[in-house]
Amino acid sequence: MKKVYLFILVICMSGVALGQNTRSTETPKQPRPQYQAVKKEKKGMFSFLKKKKKTSPFYSTKEEEIEAFRKKMKVVYKQKAKEEKLAQKPEYSDPSYFGHKRPPKKRPPGKQKFCKVCKMKH
Repeated sequence: MKKVYLFILVICMSGVALGQNTRSTETPKQPRPQYQAVKKEKKGMFSFLKKKKKTSPFYSTKEEEIEAFRKKMKVVYKQKAKEEKLAQKPEYSDPSYFGHKRPPKKRPPGKQKFCKVCKMKH
């Protein structure tokens, strides 16, 4: 009978010793953010029917390269002309406009309002 009590006592003592709290006291670190470096294209059932786009910047002949360059330059010239035309408008060239489309009203000092556009009172 003593052996049975001793056996039960050993089992209980080992249960108490091994049954300690296993949680760590340190706060867990947050996982690092995972960023998607390359956007993956969804593949459908009929993806094999789609034609692949030619994305290569290489040209087969010098004439094609010159033609592409001239097209790009034409677009750039149009954009610059449009910007120059815009810069001639009085709202951009005249300093009394302060960035407004029309010159702001001059009010007496007691009735001046704070303007959100130019961040001044007028």
